[in-house]
Amino acid sequence: MNNHIVRSKWNYQFNKEFSFRFIGQYSAVLANPYFTYLQTSKNFNADFLFAYLVHPSTAVYVGYNSNLENIDEVPLPDGLGGVNHVPNGPLRNDGRNFFVKASYLFRF
Repeated sequence: MNNHIVRSKWNYQFNKEFSFRFIGQYSAVLANPYFTYLQTSKNFNADFLFAYLVHPSTAVYVGYNSNLENIDEVPLPDGLGGVNHVPNGPLRNDGRNFFVKASYLFRF
């Protein structure tokens, strides 16, 4: 079995308060069915984050995450706690998240 992981992280500071971060990660498991029960799988994950930091204890974060994987069009259990993968199939979006987080320091 071969496991390849490529990860890239990019940060950009627009000004003192406003910043952007991107993380992209590609991973692939190339499995030999004679030696393991793992399936050949591919996965790409992208993570975007905008941050507005007024001062260290007061901030607003807006983020988005998307995950692509070569799962079967109709995911069925594989009997081992996972789902079936199509070895050379297209990457399908199997998860999206959008979030907003705000924190504020109350000074008494």
